[in-house]
Amino acid sequence: MTTVCEIRQVPDMDTLRYWARAMEVPVQQIGITLDGNDVMGATHGPTTLVCVVPTRGPRRPPLKWESPFERMESPLEHM
Repeated sequence: MTTVCEIRQVPDMDTLRYWARAMEVPVQQIGITLDGNDVMGATHGPTTLVCVVPTRGPRRPPLKWESPFERMESPLEHM
């Protein structure tokens, strides 16, 4: 059986840093939750460990992402 992607949440940053150091990979911010907390993660092969870090104070708004399919023209529009 082939593992394509395995994502596991760890309880704290110490656990994430320990695992990342053992795997010799960096810990980096990989996202923001809907509540505005940072999602930190480290990836080695198909495994990614993540940790949600509560943030205090004002936050910058998340980046707006637009799907390329939203900008595509429908072939029916030209008829």
